[in-house]
Amino acid sequence: MTTTSFEDVIVRATTLDDLPVLHVFAASQAQTKLPTIIDYHGWTTPTSSELVASYPLVQAGFRVILPTAYLHGSRTDGTNLDHHPERFWEIVGHSVTEFPQLVDSLVSRGLTDPDRIGVMGTSMGGITAAGVMATQPTVVAGVSLIGSPEPVAFAKDQVAQIPAELLAQLPAELLTKTYAQIDQFDLSAHADRLAGRPMFFFNGTADQMVPYKYVHDFEQRFGDTPALAQTEFHHADGGVHHVPHKMHAAAVDFLHKSVKK
Repeated sequence: MTTTSFEDVIVRATTLDDLPVLHVFAASQAQTKLPTIIDYHGWTTPTSSELVASYPLVQAGFRVILPTAYLHGSRTDGTNLDHHPERFWEIVGHSVTEFPQLVDSLVSRGLTDPDRIGVMGTSMGGITAAGVMATQPTVVAGVSLIGSPEPVAFAKDQVAQIPAELLAQLPAELLTKTYAQIDQFDLSAHADRLAGRPMFFFNGTADQMVPYKYVHDFEQRFGDTPALAQTEFHHADGGVHHVPHKMHAAAVDFLHKSVKK
């Protein structure tokens, strides 16, 4: 991967169409139309947690946008998310829905090349990235780190773990509605939408938070189809809910070759 050296890399807290983001870019290319990566953070983690891949992406010639997820950071309404896991899919849905809004703002400002946009994310953000690939056909490539391309299956497994006395308090129609909403960005339900675009998955086989079985099942079901012709599957045997540095490096290289070609 060819890299470019810059005097300064700027991390700017700003908003795009009223959505708070961290905007990471080379000082010498502040107003240059660039290929852009939109990178999503995980559940209850700060937006800045995704800065680990931002500097090498900027070195590779990208502009990087780190959105703050709904109910996180400056978008909180006071909800303690540790006590409200049921808000998880609402938050993912917000991120998937808001993606075009971010892109439109970047393109209208002349900052982003609309033909060279990629998406990535970690954990909840990895689920979001897969959801964006399922709903946004113009995104060139995606990276899902310790996420899941099968959100409906994941959601149903989460519900199955809820104690019976609490589950009885959830209206059946609410669950049905939630599954239907998640299905709209379930990549396993719409694998054809990848349409041969490059996609990169990494998961640990012993991950207890976002189990490996979902990406493994996705690979087994669709890995040999034309839609996944440029999809790469990576895993760490015995790996837990963690992304090793070498996987961040591999993801950056993947995006460089797939988006900035």
